[in-house]
Amino acid sequence: MRILIVGFISFLIQSNPTIYFKEPLNFDAEIHINSEGNFISKGTMSFREEAFIYNLVSPYNQTIASKNGKLYVQDDDFQQVIIYNDTKTFFLQDLFNNKYETESFPCPNNCFKLNPQDGSTFQEALVSMNGSIIDWIRLIDIKDQRIFIKFENFKFESSNITYVVPQNYEIISND
Repeated sequence: MRILIVGFISFLIQSNPTIYFKEPLNFDAEIHINSEGNFISKGTMSFREEAFIYNLVSPYNQTIASKNGKLYVQDDDFQQVIIYNDTKTFFLQDLFNNKYETESFPCPNNCFKLNPQDGSTFQEALVSMNGSIIDWIRLIDIKDQRIFIKFENFKFESSNITYVVPQNYEIISND
């Protein structure tokens, strides 16, 4: 009887999605992105209450920022900024805002698996947390590409995000 009760309670806990990121989630971190062992990019990310700024430093300098319903992609090589309507389809933005249903996944730290939604940009995603700090994310995108995102120097922050289009940059509005 005790085994049935413990099993039932475990089932209830497993069936309810857990919220892993406290809202508002405000952090800064260095991010390294690889695909099947090959380097893709690295940079720093700041995330504040659904807004973010991601400064890539390699393989080239680029800034991606989201604020007030707009997504800014700053390309320093061409000295231009393309402005999009932010449709909130950036994977990390949705993840940090708890938009995905989750289930626990066994690993040395606290891990969980994301359940993709219809039209999602990924097939499978696993997230590892060390306490309340994000350690890494492993995902398989819709093109079967394996992507590994490693977070380093993760720290909680409360400062505001500001993005200003640099002077003398061409602004391209892409609605």
